[in-house]
Amino acid sequence: MLEPHPEGCVIQVAVRPRAGRCRVAGVSGDRLRIEVTSAPEKGEATEQALATLAAALRVPAATLRLLRGARNRHKEVLVAGMPPQEVQSRLDAAPPGGRR
Repeated sequence: MLEPHPEGCVIQVAVRPRAGRCRVAGVSGDRLRIEVTSAPEKGEATEQALATLAAALRVPAATLRLLRGARNRHKEVLVAGMPPQEVQSRLDAAPPGGRR
């Protein structure tokens, strides 16, 4: 799920669009599961997933960069300037249920 990268850490993410609320919903297989309320149209679900992840990590959205999966449920997201251990620590400390 978390991989070191020369610029920080890559997170393997699975996005579930049209969920009841926006939240980081745990781990599914080898991916971090993020649920969003947006439909998977015009990149809205991807944008909302990145915003939800940024909120959970307590970083500005500009810290995150989509590497792969703009039109796919499975995505690779780079968290710039943060090693995998720090990302894991922040995910563990994130409130359950995420943001609404």
